Amino acid sequence: MNRSCRCWIWIGVLRLPQSKLRMELNSKEMKVTIMYAEIRNNYVWGPAVESDIAYPESGDMLATVTVDGWQTAHDDEDGTVIADVILTRHGDIVVDFHDNGARMDAQVLTYISEAKAQLKELWHEKRAHRACLPKGHKQGLEYRAILYVSAAALEQINKFLSAETEDEYQGEDNTIIYTVRFPDGKEMDVKCCGCQDESSWTEAVLFDDHGYQIAYTDVGEDFDGPWELEADGIRYIVDVRVSDNEKSHR
Repeated sequence: MNRSCRCWIWIGVLRLPQSKLRMELNSKEMKVTIMYAEIRNNYVWGPAVESDIAYPESGDMLATVTVDGWQTAHDDEDGTVIADVILTRHGDIVVDFHDNGARMDAQVLTYISEAKAQLKELWHEKRAHRACLPKGHKQGLEYRAILYVSAAALEQINKFLSAETEDEYQGEDNTIIYTVRFPDGKEMDVKCCGCQDESSWTEAVLFDDHGYQIAYTDVGEDFDGPWELEADGIRYIVDVRVSDNEKSHR
C-alpha cells in the first residue's frame, strides 16, 4: 500500500511540470503579434495589365501585386510597401519582401497567398488566350509607353522646329533627347536635333539592351508623335504627352 502511494505521488510530481511546460509552449505558439492595422493587396501593375506604360528595368516581370500596410488607423498615415509579389514571363511567382520583419507575420502571409492566387489566375488567362488563337497564327507583341514632357519644354521644342532666323535656330551642337526604357531592356530616344542655319528636325532611335542602335525613323517635323519602331517582330510605340512635371531628360 505504501509503495502504491509513493508511486502515485511520484507520478504526479513527474507529470505536473511536463503539463505546465506544454501549456507554456502552447501559449507561446498561439501568441499572434499584429504588425499592421490595415493591409491591402489590390494594386496590380506591370506590362500584363498596363500595356501603355513602360516600366524601367522590369526585366522579365509580367505583373506585380504590391502588398501595402498601415500600422495605425489614422487617415493621415502614409502606407508602406510590405512586399511585392511578382509574376514572371515564365509563369514563376516570387515574393520580394521590403519589410523583413513581416516574413513570419500570419496576417501578411495571408494577403501574400491571395496575391499569388490572383497572379496564377492572370497567368492561366494569358495561356488560355494564346491557346484560342488559330493554328499557325503568330501573335504580334508590342510595347507601348507614354513619354511625359513639360508644357514649357514642348513649347521650346516647337519653336526650334519652326525657327526662321539665326537667333531662333537650335544649333547643331544642341540636341534634345528624351529616353524611354521598355520592359525587355530596349530603349527609344525621341530627339529634337538642331541645325546651324535652318529649323530643327526630329527622329526616334531604338537601341538594344547593350546600347547598340537597331532601328530609327525617318526625319520628321513634329515631336509629339506617336513614335513607332519595330525590331525582332516586336513593335515599340511611344506616345508623347504634355505634363506639368518634366520627366527624365537626357
